Amino acid sequence: MKKFYIFDLDGTLCESMRYWRTETENCDFFKPNQMERAYDRMREHYRRDIELKEGVSEFLKKARAAGIKMCIASATRRDVSEPLLQKTGLLELMEFYVDCHEIGIFKEFPDIYEISAKRMGAAVSDCAVFEDAEYCAETSHKAGFFTVGVRDEVAEEEGNTEKFCDAFINDWRTTELF
Repeated sequence: MKKFYIFDLDGTLCESMRYWRTETENCDFFKPNQMERAYDRMREHYRRDIELKEGVSEFLKKARAAGIKMCIASATRRDVSEPLLQKTGLLELMEFYVDCHEIGIFKEFPDIYEISAKRMGAAVSDCAVFEDAEYCAETSHKAGFFTVGVRDEVAEEEGNTEKFCDAFINDWRTTELF
């Protein structure tokens, strides 16, 4: 069993990808004011609409009880997802939350996973990375992490995450520890 878990947030732990798609589909990512408006709308979605996937809370509590150290490594800025983190108590189970904006590089590169492992005092071989998106699973897998794919309808529309995974979660409610 792995001793350290690194979780993506959106599409992996919570049902948020459809909201992200809707809020950013017409955004020019190079115009900060457009993205800030999308972030404001997403904060409201996290507050009102977005919940953890079924079974996630129980899985995380079971992992914590087994002594597994966990963190969130997300592309989403923490200040945007904060309403969800607060209402679900998610951070109480985690060592920390790190995001791509904080480190300055996105998940096409393994930096966020490597930084997460280092901050938890873990070797890559002791970590499991949980991701819903194909390109993120590929990055994690190529960097040597045990990679666990998580089924998400939006991610499935954009690629086949399973082909880069050592394990795959269809339903958190029936998932055992890795």
